[in-house]
Amino acid sequence: MPEQRLGRFIAREGYEMKDIKFEDNIIKKNKIPILIYNPEWMQLFVNFNSKSLKKAVVGLEELLAKEKNCEAEQKELERRKKTLMNKILYISKEINEDNNTDAIPKMEEAQKELLKINERIPLLLEELETLPNMINEQNTIVLKETIKRAYELIQDNKDEAVRCQDEVNQIRQRLGELIKKKVETEERVNKLYSFIHGMVGANEMEKLDNSYLKNS
Repeated sequence: MPEQRLGRFIAREGYEMKDIKFEDNIIKKNKIPILIYNPEWMQLFVNFNSKSLKKAVVGLEELLAKEKNCEAEQKELERRKKTLMNKILYISKEINEDNNTDAIPKMEEAQKELLKINERIPLLLEELETLPNMINEQNTIVLKETIKRAYELIQDNKDEAVRCQDEVNQIRQRLGELIKKKVETEERVNKLYSFIHGMVGANEMEKLDNSYLKNS
């Protein structure tokens, strides 16, 4: 983007950037990844986030953690359900074929646990069905806050670059003055040497150098 055009979008001090609006499903259309897992995003923003960006990131982290926990819980419940069903079949055989009435409490306990699992699994599946959209929406919020922060950082760095250039200009000016002064000083030294040399000659001048000049 040309610098003149970029300047119109920069968030100046005291200026609140307008809410950013995207096309529907921009995350999917542009195949934007989960930003907080993106190495480039991490490099650019982890140590330079704003309060609002940090809040959006925390919200995304919570949703991702919830999805991971739900998936783990569902997997564990499915495993436990299979174990319970095998257990119930085994106990049922004991009761019906071996007439083992002592196994009835175990049967009831296993059935009770299985009922709870059967009630819990649909809730987990429903949650796992809605979480991807929620994560997508929250990732979009993170994207918006990232863009806002990016423009703040762009302006900060542009201002810093201007300050650095000003300092470079000052150093250049001072360097130029010092070089000019050095040349003028050396020319004066040469003229003074030439004058003395013309007055007394080389032999006397060598003696005078030894007497009056500091060792350099």
